[in-house]
Amino acid sequence: MPWRPIGPRIAVARPLDGLRAAYRRTDLAALDLDECIFPGISQEALGAPIARRLLHGSDCRFLPRLVAGGAYRAWTRLKKLFGIRTPSSQLIAWYEWTMRGIPEEHFLQATRLLPKRSRPFAAETIALLAEHAPAGIVTLGLDVVARAYVERWPGLSFFEANTVVFQQGPGGRSVFTRYDRERMLATGEDKRRAVERRLGESGASVPLVVGHNDDDVPLARLARERGGLAIGVNPPLRLSDEFDAVATGPDWEPVYALVAILDPAGA
Repeated sequence: MPWRPIGPRIAVARPLDGLRAAYRRTDLAALDLDECIFPGISQEALGAPIARRLLHGSDCRFLPRLVAGGAYRAWTRLKKLFGIRTPSSQLIAWYEWTMRGIPEEHFLQATRLLPKRSRPFAAETIALLAEHAPAGIVTLGLDVVARAYVERWPGLSFFEANTVVFQQGPGGRSVFTRYDRERMLATGEDKRRAVERRLGESGASVPLVVGHNDDDVPLARLARERGGLAIGVNPPLRLSDEFDAVATGPDWEPVYALVAILDPAGA
């Protein structure tokens, strides 16, 4: 079936009755965070608020490393424009080096700011989804960020993310040390396995997935395999066919409208 619009900035690739039936079957919602709910890379967005907190007191000694780490990340982004990708293992090592030793209190204060910077209507859409099934974040980002969302947005009840380790440092303060390598989410397949594990543990079986890029394709395929639903938010054209419905634009208003169309009784 060719794509057809069903509302402003909403298009579907399946008959609406089939999409509504798939939505009714879903019993767990898994949503991507970076460049989807949040309009950027959340762990990178922590840099500026953490830097501002480091300006005063003895913790300012971390600023040069934070600046150097930011410069390296800018270089990797420039390379990407020319088709040269940086392996995720290198990016993880970069982040560990950049943040190592920074007190946990700075991370916690910075993460509290991020949910407020999310795309408009994202929180409302997730609350609507949560009336139908448990909803959570599944991200390649950090657990401290995902936890901040779950603590502040009533619609969210779980998260799957990379665990970072804080240990006691100088003066007895808890400081950043590393990623937990035994609980890494580095690829889309890792995200899929995390959702499969979550489905098994919760007794759910049919996921609804909201994503946008290559890392979300394995999740979108899992949703289809289980008879669920995959919604793309501003996916690149080459990935559109991996999703059952697509919403476009700078905010989540069309996503909210799509959910309301799929579940008129819940809207």
